[in-house]
Amino acid sequence: MARTTGDRPEAAEAPGLGALRGYRIYARRWFFLLVLSLLSCSNATLWLSFAPVADTIAQSFLLSSEQINWLSLVFLVVSIPSGVVAIWVLDSFGLRWATILCAWLNFAGSVLRTLPSMDIGTQAPFAFLMGGQSLCALAQTLVIFSPAKLAAVWFPEHQRATANMIGTMSNPLGILVANLLSPALVKKKQDISIMGQAVASKHGEPVHV
Repeated sequence: MARTTGDRPEAAEAPGLGALRGYRIYARRWFFLLVLSLLSCSNATLWLSFAPVADTIAQSFLLSSEQINWLSLVFLVVSIPSGVVAIWVLDSFGLRWATILCAWLNFAGSVLRTLPSMDIGTQAPFAFLMGGQSLCALAQTLVIFSPAKLAAVWFPEHQRATANMIGTMSNPLGILVANLLSPALVKKKQDISIMGQAVASKHGEPVHV
């Protein structure tokens, strides 16, 4: 009865007939919601994973407290101009491509910020850390703006509030994970590489939906 074009299920019949019969509800909407929620959770974990162990990070990479603070503040700075772009991407290309782009930005950012903690003789660790955080910050606006559109496009009216709540609450859940996971993994400077590898593997390779 219906086909999907981009990110939106659309009726195959004439507009009048489609309006009478309504849109078909796809079971895979819950899978899409799960993917979006995991992206949001992982992005928030990347955002604040340095903050709970700021002193250890500063000592290990010879950074100042101000530099450590900027690793979190960059998300807020980037979100202002990138928010407008994120809205345009969602409206122009749809949820599918916005989610794929968000996943790749998350993945690339997590890998880039892991490099200074690896034994490869990386110079200027702050540049890698800030670069990785900036890529993840670009992904943040995409994933934060997506739940409302996903709920409106893919879910029936009686499920929209639930879907929007699940997708939105995944972000503060990621903040909670960051504040629990980072102190648990990093007890001394030598543990920073463990945290970096754990966070990077948590995000893994982007999935294509």
